[in-house]
Amino acid sequence: MEAAAIIAIISVGAASFGTLVTTFFTSMSLSRCKNIACCYECIVCDREVVSDEVVARQVEINGENDNV
Repeated sequence: MEAAAIIAIISVGAASFGTLVTTFFTSMSLSRCKNIACCYECIVCDREVVSDEVVARQVEINGENDNV
């Protein structure tokens, strides 16, 4: 396998991973849950739920970005 192909595979993999992480944390930030447990309860947190105005503003911003 050539070096250019390896670099392309690594670049695509890194971009895909970054997109997944961004999507995960965006969905977590808009979550309505107060108690979050991940990885078979290895990571557990209690958090304040964001207000409806903040969620509506974020959805509006995401909608504007999709139209660009």
